[in-house]
Amino acid sequence: MRLLRKNRQPLYYSTYKAKAAVKDDYGNETGEYVLTYNTPVLASWNVSYVDSDAEVEMFGIASKDVLRITADKDTFPLDEASILWFGKTPHTPFAEAAPDHNYAIVGIRPSLNELLFYAAKVDTFADQPVI
Repeated sequence: MRLLRKNRQPLYYSTYKAKAAVKDDYGNETGEYVLTYNTPVLASWNVSYVDSDAEVEMFGIASKDVLRITADKDTFPLDEASILWFGKTPHTPFAEAAPDHNYAIVGIRPSLNELLFYAAKVDTFADQPVI
């Protein structure tokens, strides 16, 4: 646990808030949705880059630009719909329907004392993990 506290790095996270249907000019739903997120929060966790494909193969992604983050299990606020800012800060004011995040959570693996989760780099235009 001492190593976990020693190697912490700052990053911002935001949790999923809601999903709203997009409507056209006539008030009809288009089948598309806009996801909204809560205001980003500053946290500090142990962050490293994944160096093996076998480690993230279970999530269906390649190991290119994937973060391995270790956090305390007690007060962990994220789920697999959360987004991250690592190496950058969120724009102010925060646009909850158009976040400028650079990572998205792809998997969470609990262990006895800590929580290990993986975040994949996202394409800022398509909002999907880069594969």
